Amino acid sequence: MGATIGKDAAGPDPGVCTGSKAARLADAALVQIGRRPGVADGAAGSSRRDFLSLMGFSLGAVGLEACRAPVQNAIPLPVASAEMVPGVARFYATTCAGCASSCSLLVKQRDGRPIKVDGNAGSTLFGGGSCATGQAAVLSLYDSQRLRGPTWLGRTVTWPEVDEQIAQALATMDPSKRVILLSGTITSPSTRAVVAEWARRRPRFQHIAYDPVSASGLRHATRQLWGRAVVPHYAFDRARVIVALEADFLGTWVSPVEFARAYAQGRGRRRTDAAPSLHVQVESGFSVTGSNADVRIAVAPSELGTVAAALLVRVARKAGAAWAWARQHLPDAAAIVAETRLDTIALALWQARGSSLVVSGSNDRDLQMVVAALNVLLGNIGHTVDVTRASLQRQGDDRALAALIPQMRRGEVGALFIHGANPGYDHPDAAAFLAALAHVPLSISLADRVDETGARVHAICPDHHFLESWGDAEPVEGHFSLAQPLIAPLYSTRAAPQSLLRWLGVDTSHHDWVREHWRRAIFAPLGREQSFDGFWDETLQRGTVDLPGTPAVPRTQAVPRMRKFEKRLLASVAALAAALPQETADGNANDPCCELHLFEGVALRDGRHANNPWLQELPDPITRTTWGNVAIVPPELARRMQLVSGDLVSLRVGVREITLPAFVQPGQHRRTVSVALGYGRRAAGPAGNNAGANAFPLGALTTAGRRTTSRDVVITRTGGRELLASAQTHLSSEGRPIALTITPAELGRADGEAAEPMPTLWEERPKGAHSWGLAIDLDACTGCSACVVSCQAENNVPVIGKLEVQRNRIMHWLRIDRYFDGPDDSVQSLHQPMLCQHCANAPCETVCPVLATTTSSEGLNQQVYNRCIGTRYCANNCPYKVRRFNWLEYTKGGPHASHMQEPLGRLVLNPDVTVRTRGVMEKCSLCVQRIALGKNQALQGRRALRDGDIETACQQSCPTEAI
Repeated sequence: MGATIGKDAAGPDPGVCTGSKAARLADAALVQIGRRPGVADGAAGSSRRDFLSLMGFSLGAVGLEACRAPVQNAIPLPVASAEMVPGVARFYATTCAGCASSCSLLVKQRDGRPIKVDGNAGSTLFGGGSCATGQAAVLSLYDSQRLRGPTWLGRTVTWPEVDEQIAQALATMDPSKRVILLSGTITSPSTRAVVAEWARRRPRFQHIAYDPVSASGLRHATRQLWGRAVVPHYAFDRARVIVALEADFLGTWVSPVEFARAYAQGRGRRRTDAAPSLHVQVESGFSVTGSNADVRIAVAPSELGTVAAALLVRVARKAGAAWAWARQHLPDAAAIVAETRLDTIALALWQARGSSLVVSGSNDRDLQMVVAALNVLLGNIGHTVDVTRASLQRQGDDRALAALIPQMRRGEVGALFIHGANPGYDHPDAAAFLAALAHVPLSISLADRVDETGARVHAICPDHHFLESWGDAEPVEGHFSLAQPLIAPLYSTRAAPQSLLRWLGVDTSHHDWVREHWRRAIFAPLGREQSFDGFWDETLQRGTVDLPGTPAVPRTQAVPRMRKFEKRLLASVAALAAALPQETADGNANDPCCELHLFEGVALRDGRHANNPWLQELPDPITRTTWGNVAIVPPELARRMQLVSGDLVSLRVGVREITLPAFVQPGQHRRTVSVALGYGRRAAGPAGNNAGANAFPLGALTTAGRRTTSRDVVITRTGGRELLASAQTHLSSEGRPIALTITPAELGRADGEAAEPMPTLWEERPKGAHSWGLAIDLDACTGCSACVVSCQAENNVPVIGKLEVQRNRIMHWLRIDRYFDGPDDSVQSLHQPMLCQHCANAPCETVCPVLATTTSSEGLNQQVYNRCIGTRYCANNCPYKVRRFNWLEYTKGGPHASHMQEPLGRLVLNPDVTVRTRGVMEKCSLCVQRIALGKNQALQGRRALRDGDIETACQQSCPTEAI
């Protein structure tokens, strides 16, 4: 691994004071007593006071010596190589597999082990940004809960043994039975080629894509219009007016890193060609995207389609389309949203036609048909909505999965391969799926652990972690990226495509298959004079390549005529009208009925990363809670039920019921309860098990996709309470000038005004060669929290666990405060990243009795760990409350689910940053190790520092370049 960490091979622990050392100190004290001036050795002239004082000093020195931290000796590699130089980091381009977005990454490798993930600035789609899930993916590599090798019927076996069992079962299988590959979204073109090879060789083979949080409704709508079941590719940077209907595109929807980057470009104050884009958000709960909107409208889930149809009618009138049928079938939306508001939004869309954008995250096909019609009428197709080169993300087909369960139950499926999916946990009717799974003669999971589905299959053939494997991706048609291994497999795992090839009888390595597919399917059609080896090496080094090609949909067919699908659109509008509740009463206070809003959180997403402690402890950007989900209730409902945050409530849909602590949330629709998905795992690992409750069973699965209808959730008090693990308990700045807001008009008047000098009692400090500072554009910050995890990974910030978070001891050096402003029904929010301000005249420095915190000549507020004695005076004197006290030894045993307790988990630690021991203050250092590295590299190159040479971890991860 490049270095061995541990004690010396022989001899006592150097951190423990031995008897011989104590004896030497005592002897020295006695010698000092006997050698006072004018007194002979051993004479009785020394007083009792002298003896006690010197002995007390000596014994105190012994005690201090014994309290020193244990010394750990690192044994470096004796010889360097061209591939790896001890102590020198190398960076490799690869592709993230944390979700279906398939972002391009640049991974830092140190002494043969990946320790930090960042975005690949060379990507035209994603840029240098990343998300919280991608930042935390490196910790999942060192998860001790991953399987060490394949299993057969619960017994650990070797790969040849499991291959033999599977080959025999496939050979003797009834040829009339089907072979099913159930997988998550596959963006890898080489893996899709493996699937195509199975379909070519086995006529009864079928591939079913399954996404727990599906876009199947959107895919069915695009099939109706353009004949392809795909997700269009959206260009948020080209949109001057954006209307989003329950689409958290800055948080979790489809491709949030790409969308956030484009959104920031469209709204950036640095634009000189046009005014920033207008963003209108219509949603049930309070999302990350809604918190950044210019106009936010809260509606119930059942009312969303009516609002969309009302906008469609208004835009159609302006387009000159006489849609009397639409006005006849459309219910009055004035009771939901004021007509003046709808007219204003429709006018803004019409004035920006061709450069506007309407999107929806709903999985209702009828609603997606209305949204597609809006984009067609507004002339957005081919400008902000691209169907000629669509997105290949979110390929799940809910109808195909719904048909699979009865087929398995009837015994029509002879073999089922499950790859990148866990329907035993995240399917709305997981019990029915697992019961049908028992009727399949051969079931194989390719998961990396014994998850909820893997516990019921015949064989588990664990896949590599993506940082251990070759691969590729095509998240958007024409945009390709490669993945390469950053470390040899830690366990006896095998790439899933290679396992599928092996069971098909194809004897080739995964690397050779990927390379050959690129030679045949990607490079050959280009007709380049360049050799394939040069093209491969160049793409592997750069990480991404954009290639031209024939559009999947001819541009002449990209914009359909409205009359072509008016009949289908009429059926969709009628269905949306029928779904609207006939009454809006909220029931009685003791047993109220509400509508349910299920959503993905930015941390756990659909729950596949539940055992990642970095993500479990990441505060939700809106609720600011950690280590579990909550039932988010509106203030009006809370007052009627006499609920306060932390009260346990029961949510019941039919016979299914979960219990969660309530969280009173301003901005929530008054008749809607929101619950985050991805929690309540039972077979994830120690960090993920029993954290929160599983809300997937509360969702309804229909032929058109998951849709929660009106008045189907009953919420009741249980009488219990739970202390929330919250990272922020005070939601108001109390009028203090910390988080400031200003209108564009006020900003224009303030430009050019000279700053008034501030009075000070401090003398001017000596200046160094540089003066470091960090600026954050609050107008660009979306609150996505990628910077929080990036800082944690870079600076070895410990995980402390739910109990310590409940005690307000969270250790994040960087937090993102969230403040609400305004009445409950029209509340606005502000995200404020908060870290050490590195004050010029730091108040922490004046109260430290041992000068453990000082300010350098370059303006950095430094924390000297081995000088700190833990008085915490500095934390009391800090106005921003950004200093953290290390209460526990997080590298040792304890109730906290810390990766630092395991030898494998400690491999993710950054060796350039000290792992702090118990009892010291710690805080943001402005990534001083990166500053030192940038200086050294400039010195070695005999040049001055250039702009961009040094980037802090938070700065590098921000997709909107707010830092």
